[in-house]
Amino acid sequence: MDFAQTIAAISTAPGVGALAIVRMSGSKAVEITQSVFQSNQKSQSGQALKSHVAKHGYICAGSNKEVIDEVVVTVYARPNSYTGEDVVEISCHGNPLIARRILALCLEKGARLARPGEFTQRAFLAGKLDLTQAEAVLDLIQAKTSRGSQVALSALQGDLGRQIKLIRENLKQLLTKIVASIDFPDEVEQLPEQQIGKVVEENLIKLTSLAATAASGKYLREGLKLAIIGRPNAGKSSLLNRLLQVERAIVTNIPGTTRDSLEEDLDINGIPVTLIDTAGMRTTKDVLEQIGIERTKQVVADSELVLLVADSSEGWQREEEEIVISIGDKPWFLLWNKIDLLKEQPRQLEGNSPTNRAIAHCSLSAKTGQGIGELAEQIEAWVFNQGQSAEKGASLNTRQSVLCHSAMGALHQVKTALETGLPHDCLTTDLKTALDCLSEIDGAAVSEEVITSIFANFCLGK
Repeated sequence: MDFAQTIAAISTAPGVGALAIVRMSGSKAVEITQSVFQSNQKSQSGQALKSHVAKHGYICAGSNKEVIDEVVVTVYARPNSYTGEDVVEISCHGNPLIARRILALCLEKGARLARPGEFTQRAFLAGKLDLTQAEAVLDLIQAKTSRGSQVALSALQGDLGRQIKLIRENLKQLLTKIVASIDFPDEVEQLPEQQIGKVVEENLIKLTSLAATAASGKYLREGLKLAIIGRPNAGKSSLLNRLLQVERAIVTNIPGTTRDSLEEDLDINGIPVTLIDTAGMRTTKDVLEQIGIERTKQVVADSELVLLVADSSEGWQREEEEIVISIGDKPWFLLWNKIDLLKEQPRQLEGNSPTNRAIAHCSLSAKTGQGIGELAEQIEAWVFNQGQSAEKGASLNTRQSVLCHSAMGALHQVKTALETGLPHDCLTTDLKTALDCLSEIDGAAVSEEVITSIFANFCLGK
């Protein structure tokens, strides 16, 4: 990839808007801008563009200086820019035709079209961002909830990168001392096994804590698929409507009204959730209803959490027993619905009841809204594993999680070597493996192939 070239792209989202921004980065960014920009400040001589100063004027094309649009140009001179290179942002009116014409003019004058994520990739290569911060840029852009954006912003501010760097430095110092004692035994004293073990254990605990954030991080980035199931007329569609706060699903007293799955996106306590209302599960000869039940089973298989809705006014029935079997190993909540019809709370079944397999129980009324807040809190607690992860400002993505677990595995190998009394030179290979994994997480040492793969997921202009 040629980073010597000046790149250009439209940085704002496609479509009509109040403004659009055409961005350039590279050694010719200012030169190209000056060749097409005409300032309206007649009192100032020349067309010099000062760094970090917005200048009003016009973009003109051709020898006759045809005016394309009235714009504001801002220059960010290297190295005090996002990419570390000269960066120019041309803010024009938000008609896509105008933005594309200005971009075409920049390309005509010597820039090339930027690849997806190339601006941020240049920022990473210039040392403006580490790799965890660069990935956080994409997370921030794609965040589905305010909670997700806050976690991404924390990583963008360097919280995750600092934690990884601290662990890496601790292990690097340990490795340096071990290698020095091996290479210069007469001059450097060998570290006691207890001291080595202490450093390894302390950093293993830190990595374990970080690894625990991966599951919640996945749900914040990709969303939680949550299936609502139960027998007919248990109140599944009513629960969907209550959570959405809109009459989305048809609700009647006729069993089997819902024949197909209905999906809706929702923010539950900062967690992006895809709610899936399903057909009631029961034994039936109705062909259409049977098809709906089969689709319900597939929804359960594809979901990450299941809400089993039971009618508390009728109690636990044989149908619920069969539904629990169909849930299999999926985590599920038991929701006792219609408590507004009861004079007292439903009693939990004792002994070996299938209800004991539920990871949470909640009594609620989809009709009145009673207990809905408690349900949201229980979903939140399950996602964040009792508040362990996202509140700490670090949430590993899949790539980072794999590397973190590899580093943890290498450190466990070091512990095993210490416990079995192996010589210190046997420790160095696993310590180096752990360091390599950590270096790949924050980009201190990472292959070009990995870098290209990461930034290929970005949008144009970022």
